[in-house]
Formats: sequence, structure tokens, C-alpha cells
Amino acid sequence: MQKAASRRRDLIRDYSNRLLDKLAAKTDPDSPRTYGFEYEFLPESPPSPDCIDKTYNCLHRVGFHKKGKMFYNKEGMGVNFEPGGQIEYHSPPILPEDHPAFLATLDLIENINETIRKECGIHYLAKGYISGRAKAPLCLSAGRYIKLHERLSRTGTRGLEMMKGTASIHLHASITDTGELPALFGLMQALAKSEDFRMSPERRDIWNNTDPCRCGMPYAPVGRDTSPLDVIGEFVRVAVDADILGADIPFFESEAAGFEDFLYHLTTIFTDIRLNVDSATLELRTPDSVPADLFFEKWKRFVDAVKTGV
Repeated sequence: MQKAASRRRDLIRDYSNRLLDKLAAKTDPDSPRTYGFEYEFLPESPPSPDCIDKTYNCLHRVGFHKKGKMFYNKEGMGVNFEPGGQIEYHSPPILPEDHPAFLATLDLIENINETIRKECGIHYLAKGYISGRAKAPLCLSAGRYIKLHERLSRTGTRGLEMMKGTASIHLHASITDTGELPALFGLMQALAKSEDFRMSPERRDIWNNTDPCRCGMPYAPVGRDTSPLDVIGEFVRVAVDADILGADIPFFESEAAGFEDFLYHLTTIFTDIRLNVDSATLELRTPDSVPADLFFEKWKRFVDAVKTGV
């Protein structure tokens, strides 16, 4: 017991410092802050895996090419799919006042969705939740999703609904200097609870009953003396305490797992705010998916909040 507790403390200290160094190497105080989003849509009816395969051809025809699990176009927009057939669009970085770029991205998304509807028969909807999807087919066959599906079938009462029946908007702000982490993180904590950005009650109930060790907002509040290392340490603490997919033991109890394993494990944590070290961003994950005209207003409020609050 003491050995495990000691390993946990050592991992949190070591990995927090390593993540902070990794993040600092990707930030540039002289660069302007950029913003981005992930915009998710639910299929009107659960599609089969074959239907999802057909959408890949649609994406190729409109200028996207597969790289890893994502499809990208030449402008840097990404597209991927979620286990219930949800389609998720990843914007390129956008400057805060560049509303034309944001609106052009939304137009492209709507055009792609319409192309998929016509050619593949999948009608995508911008809404946060559709009921009755827990037993829908799993549309992705990667081991990550199979392990997650098996886990969520028993760790909570609504995890499979989360996987296959929910859609969200994730809002990103780039980190230009690690010194701003406490202010930016504290702002996102406040936004996650605000009227404009919190989950709908229905979707929140689903997330509250999905997987307690990797969902929710288990972070200490930011105070006057909070340091950048403290913020990173909160992300690390949550992750080392969360069970490894397919192993069902907390990360800190696996003596075979190393730092690279931890970086992958970190991507399986679905808390309300997430740190993306590779892109040097903080990500607010609470808003429900909404139609494009409502999203534009939400986007402007998010950008303004970060500009004035950090």
C-alpha cells in the first residue's frame, strides 16, 4: 500500500514537471492567441459501420485525405468519427477577430453534411442528445473504442448513451505562455458552470453516470497562489488515478506503464476541461452541440471571455 502511494506521489511530481516542460517548448509569448473548436453532430438514425465507410469516400471527393484516424483538407480542417457514428469537425486555428474565417468554416461543415446526406443517406443533426442509442451498433472497430465500450457498459448506468447518443462543442484557446495557465484554467472552470457554456441538465446526468474516474470536473479551484505547475499537476493527478482502459487498475498501480503510456492514457480522460499538450491548448468540453447560427454567438462570447479574462 505504501509502495503504491509513493509511486503515485512520484508520478504526479515527475509527470507534472515533464508535461510543463513539454508544453513550454510549444508556447511562444510573441505569437497571438488563436482559438479553435471541435463541432460534433449526431446521426438522425444510428448508422451501420458500412454507412460510415461510405462517408470516407464522400470526404475524399470534397478534398479530404486520411492521415491516421483523421481526415484533413488543405486548409487544415480535420474530420473524424465517434463510436455512435457522430461526425466531428476540427477547425484550424482561428484569430480572435477573424469572424469571416469562422463563418467560412461553418459553411464548409454544412456543405459536407449535406453532401453526406445526399450521397450516403446519413442526416446529421446539431443537438446534444438523442435518446435510445445505448444498444445501437458500435461504428468504430479500433481497440480503444472496443475497450471503452466494454468498460462503460459496467462502470456507470449511462456510459453507452454518452458514447453513442451525445454530441458536444469543444472550444479551444491556445496557451501562449505557461505563466497564464492559472488564469486561463480558472476562467474555463467558471465558463463550464455558466449559463452560456455548461452542459444541459439531460446531458450532464449522462456524464455524471458514465465513468466517475475519467469524467466531470475533479479539479481544485484556482487561487491567488496557484502556479502553472499546480494546474498541470491537477490534470496529472486525475489521470494517474483513472483506470487504464482494458486493465481496470489506476494508472499509478501499473509499474509497467511509462511516460509515453501516460500521454496516451491522458487522451482517454474526458473531464470538462482538457489539456492538449501537442497543440498547446486548453479545451472547454461542456457545451452541447447546437445549430450553426447559435454556435456563432457562443463562439463570440467564448473568445471575448478569454480576451478579457486572461
